[in-house]
Parts: sequence; C-alpha cells; structure tokens
Amino acid sequence: MQTLPALAKLYCSEEFTQGLDEEIICFSVINTVLAITAVVGNTVVLIALHKETSLHRPSKALLQNLVASDLCVGFAELALAGNWISILQEQWGICQFFFQAHIMMGIICVAVSLCTLAAISVDRVLALLLGLRYRQVVTVRRVYVVVIVLWILIGVGMAILTMLNTDAGGVVALSAIAVCLLTSTFCYTTIFFTLRNQQTQVHNNSPEQENQTISLNISRYRRTVSTTLWLQMSVVFCYLPYLLFAPVAYRQIVKTQSPSLYSQFYSTVTLMCSNSILNPILYCWKIKEVRRTVKEILRCSQM
Repeated sequence: MQTLPALAKLYCSEEFTQGLDEEIICFSVINTVLAITAVVGNTVVLIALHKETSLHRPSKALLQNLVASDLCVGFAELALAGNWISILQEQWGICQFFFQAHIMMGIICVAVSLCTLAAISVDRVLALLLGLRYRQVVTVRRVYVVVIVLWILIGVGMAILTMLNTDAGGVVALSAIAVCLLTSTFCYTTIFFTLRNQQTQVHNNSPEQENQTISLNISRYRRTVSTTLWLQMSVVFCYLPYLLFAPVAYRQIVKTQSPSLYSQFYSTVTLMCSNSILNPILYCWKIKEVRRTVKEILRCSQM
C-alpha cells in the first residue's frame, strides 16, 4: 500500500528528476499560462452566470458548479507549476507540498466536474420526461443538496482515500469516471429517442398552431442539450488520453525514469487540465445569455 506522501517523496527527489530539466521548464511555462487563462476565464463566466437572471435557476446552479470546479482546476495547475519550479530550485520540501496539493485539488475538481456533467445530463432528461412536473421535482434547494454531496462526499472523500492509499484511490476514481460517462450516455440516448418519438407524434396528430408552439419549446430545449453535449465531448477529448495512459504510467516512470515517458505522461495531464479553458469558450459560444453578459463585463473592464 502506497500513500500520497510517500509518492510525493519519490517524485520530489534529485534521483528521480535528474536529467529532466528541459521537460520541467517547458511544462512549467505551459501550465502556468494555461492556469492563469483558466482562472481568469472561469471567473468571468462565473460572474456572468451570477448576473444573468433569465436562465432556469436549478439548471444555472449546476452550471455554476461546473464552472467553479473548472476554476479550481486552474488553481490545481498553478500548484503543479509550483511543483516543477521547486524541482528546478531543488526545494524538495516545497516540491512535496505542491505535489500533494496538486493531486488533492485535482482529484476533488475532476471528480466534481465529471459528476456535475452527469447530474446536468440527468437534469436534462428529467426536464423532458417530467414535463410540467419538472419545476416541482427539480428545485434549487435539491440542486444545492446535490452540489454539497458532490463536493464533500465524492470530491473530498476520494481525495482522502487517495492520500491514504493511492492504488485504491485510482481504482475508485476509474470506477467513478466509468459510472459518470455511462450515466451521461444513457441520458442523452434517452433524450434522442424521446425527442424523435415526440416529433413524430406532433407531426401526425397536432394542429398547425400547436405545432409551432411545441416546436419552439423543443427548439430551445435542443439548444440546452446541445450545449451539455459539447461540454461532454470536450471532457472526453481532454480526459481520454490521460485515462488510457495513467494506469500504467506512474509505475513505468518510476521504474525507467525515462524523459520521453515523463513528457508523454505530463502531456496528457496538460491536455486534461486544458479542458478548464475550453469550457468557458463553449459557454460563450453556445449560451447567448452568457455571451451577452460576458461582453458587457469585458466592455466595462476596458472603460
């Protein structure tokens, strides 16, 4: 059984990092730029969502939680950059602190982010299936309860488990990721077939005027589903290389201490963290209310 402090001591040592100066300098620069961009971008979007009142409050609360988790990923990247800078300065105690901070924050933020995306997909399928009962079932108070559970039980719980036993934490993390992705896939598949069946029924049975009203509602609903699908695809694109590479990379890097393997592994880490930059772009592109408010914020900041 290997604990996180023991792993940090191994990674933050002169023997392990010898000959990796070029790789460490490169990744520290890249991740510092990405981290600052992620913090600024997600902060602006979070302010925009707070100011925007036209969005449905429970759905907006879930979206705000997703943005908050992306914001925390930016701080986790800063901890990773601090870890590399301390390696270059041979400050091994500081290096261990930043290494553990990066792992802990990363686990919490990634867990909350993936679970929030799964919760958003459930929210969208409930909005379609419950109809008028949706606003009675999905309330702001219940969404806040879900958010608290995600941060405390899932995020912090997984981080504590990883600190005590990194192997067990890895198994639980991979299982949680699989459950989240399967949940989202099931929800979006249900949405697709339900929308297709409803469209067929409306086309065959409803009068023209009712058709236009329903079509308008379905059109707005499809836009929200499209936004969440883009967010889901962004996560899959950014996380998949890391998920495929990470289970074997840790042990192989320790055994071989290969600079190329080190570069490949932290390239996947950098790609995974870059998801926190892509999401604000998607918010502004796909949600016109957020795009309008962000433009107003940026316009005021320039005055």
